[in-house]
This record gives sequence, C-alpha cells and structure tokens, in this order.
Amino acid sequence: MASTTRQSTAAAAAARKRAAAKTTNGGANVGFEPIRIAADDDVVEERVPLFYIGDTEYTIPKHIPRGVALQYLRQAGERGHELATAPLLIRVLGEDAYEALEQSKALEDEQLEAIVDIIVGQALGRQEEEKGKARRG
Repeated sequence: MASTTRQSTAAAAAARKRAAAKTTNGGANVGFEPIRIAADDDVVEERVPLFYIGDTEYTIPKHIPRGVALQYLRQAGERGHELATAPLLIRVLGEDAYEALEQSKALEDEQLEAIVDIIVGQALGRQEEEKGKARRG
C-alpha cells in the first residue's frame, strides 16, 4: 500500500509540474508567456520642458517610447549616429520645435549639443542607467 501511495504522490507531483510548465500561449509548453503591450490609445503622454526660445517653452515626452529608441538604433546602424540624430530630434521634439531650433539665430553649439545629448540619453534610457549606477555605487 505504501508503494501505491508513493506512486500516486509522485504522479500528482509530476502532474502539478506539467501543469505549472504549461502557459496560456495557445496551451503550448514554450517556456514563456506572451507579452502584452498596451494599445497606443491607452498611453497618456506626459511632457516636460526641454528648452525655451525667448518665453516659448518646448517640451519632450517625459518617457520616450522604446520604439523611438529602436528606430534611432536602426538608423544609426544603417547611416551612422550623425544622420540618425535629426530624425530622432524631429520625432521627439515635433516639427514645430525642431524648426524653431533650426531658425534660431541665438542657438549656441553648447546648447544644441546639450539638447541632442538629453534627447539621445532619454531615448536610450541612459538617465535610468545613471540613477541605477548611483544607487549601486
């Protein structure tokens, strides 16, 4: 009788293990769950000021979508960093803000460099990396 109990306990444990390994991925045992990404309509974009020209404020998204980073990385790989930067700036800033920078007679090299560095850093998640390093160090 002890043998039967051990077999049924072992069979039950094996059944639990198989059930735990199964996913909702079409019932297939593939070892992962499908990733659900919210629809664009469900995402609220919060914007923060990046620069001012005179008294006019120009903003960027507080959290730049990862798809923007992916597009930038693809273009940088295909064309180089310099040629990928302008489309990144246009996409993040928007046409109006980009044109305002283009037409500004007062924009200095250091200011443009800082704007580009901030946008690239935000797009690639560098700011979060630096916060994480500061905590670890």
